[in-house]
Amino acid sequence: MYPTKRLNVPYSSLSPLNTLDIHLPKLSNPSDPTKLWIVFIHGGAWRDPAITASSIEPTLAHLSPVSNPIAGVASLSYRLSPYPSHPTNPSSPDNESRNVKHPAHIEDVLTAIAWLQHEYGFGERYVLAGHSCGATLALQVVMQKWSAKDYDGKKTVGVMMPQIVLGVEGLYDLPLLRDTHRDIPMYQQFLDGAFGADEEDWKRAHPVGGRLSETWKNGRTLVIAHSKGDELVDWVQVERMQNAIRRESVFQREDLTLELSGKHFAIVDDGTEMAWAIEKAISVPRT
Repeated sequence: MYPTKRLNVPYSSLSPLNTLDIHLPKLSNPSDPTKLWIVFIHGGAWRDPAITASSIEPTLAHLSPVSNPIAGVASLSYRLSPYPSHPTNPSSPDNESRNVKHPAHIEDVLTAIAWLQHEYGFGERYVLAGHSCGATLALQVVMQKWSAKDYDGKKTVGVMMPQIVLGVEGLYDLPLLRDTHRDIPMYQQFLDGAFGADEEDWKRAHPVGGRLSETWKNGRTLVIAHSKGDELVDWVQVERMQNAIRRESVFQREDLTLELSGKHFAIVDDGTEMAWAIEKAISVPRT
C-alpha cells in the first residue's frame, strides 16, 4: 500500500538518530491539499534503542491510503536518554546521541516536523500520533513551550501545529506514573534519566499541565486512545488527561477517548489497533 519508501533520511546533523522513515502511497501527491499526512513518534521511555521509527511498519499493513485521505506517512527517531542497563545495547557515557535530557527529545521532534513541512509543504494538514512517551511528545508539541532548530541545530525555525493529535498508551501525568508504580524502580529511573531528579521539571513538561486552548488554536481533534489491558501504563493516565481537557472547556475542538484492546507494546507490534485509532482520528467530522 506504500510502495515508495525513504528510510533513514536525516532531518538534523546533531546525531545519527535524527532520521525519518517516509512512506508514500501509490500514485500519491504528497502535497495534495485534500489529504493528511500521518507523523508518528515512537515510544520506549525516551531511552530504548530497540524501539525506532520502524515501529510504524506493522500499522501500515492495516492503514489503507485508499479508504483514508492519507498523502504520506512519516515516522521519526530522536536522540535518547541514558540506558546503561539495557540488556543487549547499553548506552555508554561517551555516546552523545544516547545521553540527552529534556528538552532535547521534543526539540528533535519539532525539528523533524519542520523538515517535513519544508520538504512536502503540508503545513497544518497532518495527524501527529505518538505511542507511549511518543504520545507525551505529541502533546508537548502543541503545548508550544519548545522550538525546532534548523538542520545544523543553530537557528530556530517555525513549525505549523497539527490539525489532529492522537495519543496512544500515553504518559500524561509523570509524577502519578511513578507513584502508581513506586514498587518498580524502572519508572523512577527512566523519568530521572529523561527529565532529571527535580519533579518540578517533570510537572513543567508533562501534558496535564498544558493549556491547549491557548497554545493550539488550530486544533481540530484530540484523541486519547488507550487499552485497559495495558500492563505498563494504567488507565488513570487517561482519566488525568480527560480532567485536564475538561478543565479547559474548548468548544471548537473535538476531544475523543477510544478504548483499545491489547498490551502496551502489542498495540504497535501488531498494528491493528494503532491503525484503527488513526482512522478514527481522521474520520472525526469538522465542527
